[in-house]
Amino acid sequence: MHASRLIPIGVPALMSGVLACASPAGPSLADLQQAQAQWASHHLTRYAYRYETDGFLIAYQGQTLRLVVINDTVRSAQFVATNDSVPVDPGTLPTIDGLFANAATALQEGRLTDAQFDPSFGFPSRLAIAGPPDASGVITASDIELLP
Repeated sequence: MHASRLIPIGVPALMSGVLACASPAGPSLADLQQAQAQWASHHLTRYAYRYETDGFLIAYQGQTLRLVVINDTVRSAQFVATNDSVPVDPGTLPTIDGLFANAATALQEGRLTDAQFDPSFGFPSRLAIAGPPDASGVITASDIELLP
């Protein structure tokens, strides 16, 4: 997904389905759309950010990664603590737009229990997703670096 695209609102039936699945205590579709519009307004095509997961039963959970994103694709991933490369295809890790897509899917499925957004750039700084052990946890994103 390119930074200029927003979460589609869809037809009224889809909207009511998404809103019906949203947790009363969790974020709304409007919250996601507003934050994504703020993110898209920066038109960033070259950036790095810190990414961490807690849960989801993945090998790198609990470790902070530095992801370098160029033209809406993660090009490299390193462990912040050691500067070693993460032993996964970087393209499988999420860009900020990918985080918004994950949040929208979890919201539609009624599994997004919390979302917090960076006040300056609008990116999701914390997403809490409920589900079975291999599909639940918390994703954090921080420290956007603008790259030349």
